[in-house]
Amino acid sequence: MIETLLDQSVLRQGHEISFILGHKILAKTSQDWFELQGEALNVSDWEDLKDFCLHSNEKIQLETKGFVTGLYQSEKYAWRFSFVEKKDCFRAYLSAFKTSDDLQSGIEYPLFWDSVKKDKGLFIIGGERRQGKSTLLGEIITNVQNNKMSLTGIHSVNQQQKWPQLDSIVHLGADSVDWESQHILYEGLERIIVDFNNVKNWKKWIEFAEQGQSVFISVGLNSITTLLYKLASDLDESMMSRFIQVFNGAIVQKLASANKVALHEILVCREKEKKNLLRYYEQKQNFQLLNLTEISTEAYQTLNQSILQRMIRRKLDVQSAFAVSDAPDDLDAQLKKMGL
Repeated sequence: MIETLLDQSVLRQGHEISFILGHKILAKTSQDWFELQGEALNVSDWEDLKDFCLHSNEKIQLETKGFVTGLYQSEKYAWRFSFVEKKDCFRAYLSAFKTSDDLQSGIEYPLFWDSVKKDKGLFIIGGERRQGKSTLLGEIITNVQNNKMSLTGIHSVNQQQKWPQLDSIVHLGADSVDWESQHILYEGLERIIVDFNNVKNWKKWIEFAEQGQSVFISVGLNSITTLLYKLASDLDESMMSRFIQVFNGAIVQKLASANKVALHEILVCREKEKKNLLRYYEQKQNFQLLNLTEISTEAYQTLNQSILQRMIRRKLDVQSAFAVSDAPDDLDAQLKKMGL
């Protein structure tokens, strides 16, 4: 029963599970909890859960009397667990475990890495909450700095230790994000990272890119089309034109399965793509119905293409693939075409 519940949670993108005796079993996806099982956890299920996690497990730590933590490797996934078993408190918590070796995004799209190396321009890192945007930004910074050292300033609410420990990084904090672009704070910076889920002042970051700096901005969104639609709503015609001129591209990351496999929709904006975007905007003033393959078939990777790459490499199973796909019918057709 327990193994089935874990699998159900994974299929619904739930990576954390709460078991409390006498209460319904809950799983968490992003920041929302949902009922994994309608019935309350009974004593028999509680004992099954303990046997499931604790039996023949050499990685158990007895922290204090009545509190146990450890790591359990099921048939498919690894789970961290903690148990509290005291009077009036019988509670267990499981979370999908991700090793440091799995933290890399695994992006194998050469145009993407060429684009983020540019010395000037603006790049968008997208994804919904808890989809690893900050981790991806950290990977990009490290990769770029290994190729060419440059002074990088980071606006972020995250703690400093979550970012690469490099001498060339200056932590600008969160409160200063609204300061004027001419402030002495930015003097000498060649690259600026803005790691929040929303952008209050697009004009400021567009101006930095126009002045010859590279800017990376993280935004909470679920697709590149959503980004373009949002920009068309937030910016007037003149500012939208300026944005496209400095736009180097965008990537949207989604995590799938309990192992949090990273999947990516990618648009690299070269001069050809910029002209196509600008022409489309000038004609229609709206990106809501835009088909990005019309803008570029050479510099655009769909989410389904990323999913197929992971499936071929056996990083992602079929059920998880369809659960995260934004176009499941198209994915189904591609799988059948490939004989899978």
